[in-house]
Amino acid sequence: MGYMTTITVLNDEFSQIKANPKEFVDKICEGMRGYRRSLNSIEISNVNSFGIGNHCNNVIVAKSNHADDPRMFITYQNSMDIIGWGNDSKHLEYRKRLLKIAKKMIEYEEQQIKKLEGQS
Repeated sequence: MGYMTTITVLNDEFSQIKANPKEFVDKICEGMRGYRRSLNSIEISNVNSFGIGNHCNNVIVAKSNHADDPRMFITYQNSMDIIGWGNDSKHLEYRKRLLKIAKKMIEYEEQQIKKLEGQS
């Protein structure tokens, strides 16, 4: 097995990505290695947001992980983050909010599975 990289593209201003393909690929390369260059510094994170062209956050890249290591992501409100293993956020309230959303999503999935089991 190899490694996988998860990427989220914000559809707003997608034209900036099409107009700047090299910059897009360069930012993916940074993100998959777990860093982002920012004003003479390097920020280290498992999930990084990048601007392409003249848009401030039109691509989000999660650091590559081994294909055998499960990852769960939540994407919403123009953001993406990891739930559980790999979440390196230090923002307590943000993490609590993501956990609450994840629990609701899992409850919904459990309900859908029960419906399918009832159809068998």
